[in-house]
Amino acid sequence: MFDPTPAMAGWFGYPLELDDRLRLIKGAGFESVLLWWAVESAYEPSIPKKVETAHKHGLMVENAHLQFANMNSLWLDGAEGEHYCEELMGLVAEAGVYGVPTLVVHLTRTSEPPASNELGFSRFMRLVEVAERANVDLAFENLKVVSRLYEMMARSDSSRVGVCFDAGHNHYVCPGTRICRDFAPRIKAVHLHDNRGNKDEHLIPYDGNEDWANVAKELIDSAYTGAWSLEIEHPLTDKFGKALLPREEDPYFGMGPEEYLARAFAAHRRLVEEAGALL
Repeated sequence: MFDPTPAMAGWFGYPLELDDRLRLIKGAGFESVLLWWAVESAYEPSIPKKVETAHKHGLMVENAHLQFANMNSLWLDGAEGEHYCEELMGLVAEAGVYGVPTLVVHLTRTSEPPASNELGFSRFMRLVEVAERANVDLAFENLKVVSRLYEMMARSDSSRVGVCFDAGHNHYVCPGTRICRDFAPRIKAVHLHDNRGNKDEHLIPYDGNEDWANVAKELIDSAYTGAWSLEIEHPLTDKFGKALLPREEDPYFGMGPEEYLARAFAAHRRLVEEAGALL
């Protein structure tokens, strides 16, 4: 029976402690979680505590999203980029220690990152070397500069290197490019969220204008067999405390976290059921 595991991002926009967020995610029916893999910060405990909290609530850890705030420094010569690369290498190694099978990785940040260069790719290949030793997969995500993803994938044939197919990014950044189709044998993670084609809104599926039937077909036709993971955010705030939308543009304004997660789980079930009908 076709029934991919329902997974949910551990951060979904509500400024709650991780324990409360994961308890609510489990209560809504989700079975797996995507963790934020970074140094300790507001609303985010230490890495050991993250994994312990997921297991406490009976949630599998589908994957974790590697921090990316300073990713552009990896493409620039100097101590800052070198220090950040070493910090990321440590986080990749920790994923292996705590049994996280896959890390989602950004290659750049912003729409105008530094130009592609050998120094940057050499630093990412150092992350790959650590991942191979730690038995962790690295899933590189499709972002605004989508050409960088194609370059990275052409440079590494490591079995630990693959793609995180972000359906929402594909819809508004590069709708003419089909990431899931182009990298069908190498999809290692998925991020499912919606938008209206003009910005990165991280809406619940079916609340934007994404072609979900096409997304479902591409996932079914790929080699990916993991969880179908929602990476949605109520636009109260992002992980850095920034409000994502003014109230008048917030489709979930006034909605509590329980109602929001119930809506998300219903959308996930609808997507799975409609995908199953395509088989």
